[in-house]
Amino acid sequence: MKNYKVRTGCEIAGRWRSAGETISLTDDEARELAPPFGNVVFPEKEDSAHGKLNRRKRPDRRTAE
Repeated sequence: MKNYKVRTGCEIAGRWRSAGETISLTDDEARELAPPFGNVVFPEKEDSAHGKLNRRKRPDRRTAE
């Protein structure tokens, strides 16, 4: 299950969800609600709490001398 944020208030999975609420849905449940097919929910960004750096950010980058 992935976390999604509700973009527009509507009924999802048998319960009214307000805009901004975070919900967990399976890929099958979110198929027609999330982009590119729907515009009701969008995937929540994952935190980079795993301690790895972004591949474009090198900690000891040297400038041209």
